Parts: sequence; C-alpha cells; structure tokens
Amino acid sequence: MNKLTIILLALLSVSCTTDKQQSNMTNEIAKVEIPKSNISNEVINITDEFYNLQIEIETTEYNKFNLMVSIELKNGGYYVSPNAKRDFTGKFNIDLGSYDNLDFDGNIIETPLSIEEYDQHPFVNGLVNWVRENTTYKQPLQIKSVRDFEVFGRIRFTIEPRCSLEEIPFAISYQNGIMKLFSPKC
Repeated sequence: MNKLTIILLALLSVSCTTDKQQSNMTNEIAKVEIPKSNISNEVINITDEFYNLQIEIETTEYNKFNLMVSIELKNGGYYVSPNAKRDFTGKFNIDLGSYDNLDFDGNIIETPLSIEEYDQHPFVNGLVNWVRENTTYKQPLQIKSVRDFEVFGRIRFTIEPRCSLEEIPFAISYQNGIMKLFSPKC
C-alpha cells in the first residue's frame, strides 16, 4: 500500500511540474514587446476619384501597435461601416488572413462612429450605417513572435455611388527587430 501511495504522489508531482512549464511557455509567447524605436513609419497612400486612403502603423503609449486606416471622402463618396448590423457584401473590412506571428487584437475602432439610418434603396431597404464623412479606423495588433515574419492583408469595401468593390493589399514585415508596413508588389 505504501509503495502505491508513493508512486501516485510521484506521478502527481511530475504532472503538476509539466503543466507549470507549459503555462510558463505560453506566457512567454504572449508577452512579446517591441520597443517604439523599432518601427518603420512608412505610409501607404491610395488616391481615387471618391476617396483618399492612408494606411500606417501607430505605436501606442504601452508599446503596442495599431493598424490605422484613414479615409478622406470626396465627390460624394460613401461606404458601409464595419459597425453595420446587417450583412452587406461590400461592408468595410480589414483582413489579415491566418498567420501564427501576427493577429488582430479585439475589434476595429471607428472614429467618428457612424450612425445607423434608414435607406429605401431596393438593395438596402432597411437600416444601414453609411460612412459619409472622413473616418479613421484603428485595428489593434497582437504580435505573437519575435522571429522574422511577413504577413499579407487587404482592406475591402464597396465605394458608392460608383458601386465598385475596392481591394487594397498591404503587408507587414518584422525583420531583424524592425516592424515595417509596405505595399506588396503583385
């Protein structure tokens, strides 16, 4: 009986140690920090008849990063907000794909916040959040690795009144400790 008790205690001790080691490894991965000086402040600018779009990476006061997208509307241009409750094909969206090194952290932040309104157009015929003024979006980023990486994403929305689906590619790289935003060459 004593031998059985000793063996069970030994197995329990080994099990607890292994769980604690795995927990410590998970915490190390989640706490990746990059100094503010290690970001390349490049900006992607897109000019169109109905909008000017600017993409950049912002460093927060807590050494975290936001992907920032600013849209200046012109010539009566407008589009559906990512905060619209209904499902629209051309709703503003930022897509980063599926990567192990970088991901979005939380929801996109829209400033100023769009207001829901009723639209009688046959394709809408209900409530929608149209964005009709210059707006900035912040999408917090979560860096999951200090290894070099490169990720590709896109910004997608339908610009009205032209009713055209806009797809703007972007890329983020992390090489030798420097984070950089750039426009991929397709």
